Amino acid sequence: MTNNKMKLVAAIILSGSLLMGTSASALAFKDVKGQDAKITESLQKRGVIQGMTKDKFVPQGKITGAQGINMIVQALGLKENEKSKTKHFGSHLGYKDALQIAEDNGIKLPKNFDPNAELSREAFVYLLMQGVDSISEYATVRMIVVLADADQVSSEYANSIQMLLLTQIGALDNKDKFYPKQSITRIDAARLVYNAAEFAKEHKKSEHGNQEEVSFSVERVNDRINKVVLTRYNQPNPGYGISVAKIEFTDQGKAIIYYKLLSPKPNQSYIQVISDTKTETYISSGYQVEIALQK
Repeated sequence: MTNNKMKLVAAIILSGSLLMGTSASALAFKDVKGQDAKITESLQKRGVIQGMTKDKFVPQGKITGAQGINMIVQALGLKENEKSKTKHFGSHLGYKDALQIAEDNGIKLPKNFDPNAELSREAFVYLLMQGVDSISEYATVRMIVVLADADQVSSEYANSIQMLLLTQIGALDNKDKFYPKQSITRIDAARLVYNAAEFAKEHKKSEHGNQEEVSFSVERVNDRINKVVLTRYNQPNPGYGISVAKIEFTDQGKAIIYYKLLSPKPNQSYIQVISDTKTETYISSGYQVEIALQK
């Protein structure tokens, strides 16, 4: 048993927890307004969060490592492995239960993780995006979002932060800063797990476990035209191709490129070598590009 597992706070995190043993019925928090009120109400109904008191959420309060693990497991609906020793977790998870479920879903803890200490923004995102990856498949853009405070990001968390921003689960502030070392607040954690759960719902992995990795890049041709290249990665031979099925232009200024995944042709030999296959199309530079699998 690891030291992390031995650092159990309690079966249910009590004082200052997001999972207090109060009713899970939806109650309006007096200190949360606007869109945040809708988010906290939705999460409260699902038992993901509770207030510090009956009607106060305390949005600027901080969360611990144990509470962060609980939130992510609950919000994403992660399930335990049938072979797990921990069973019958109940409606409210304790840290040990949530940690076991996280491990069952391939979530690795940050270095020097302390379940009782405040969780940093970058460490929370590192845990959250592993959870999203365990249940979702989605195309990624091969680009880098520039952070004004990138020099403060720990290298082990950099990729998770990039994926958070590229999937628009989270965003930078108006100064292009992420504040990676700051302790994450209760409201920021609530926003992120809510957005992550919505994103995962839209990009849930198929029952057959299809984990095709497809991404796209946009190259400028001239002031009016961009070339969009779609790439299908790590295929066992060049027969596993990709093609553009159709392009849908929306009133919101988006160009949605629907692609098909091609299988090797029957009775044809291919060199058995891991390869990336590509296809390309051209789009007016006035459109924001998205890609989606043609079903």
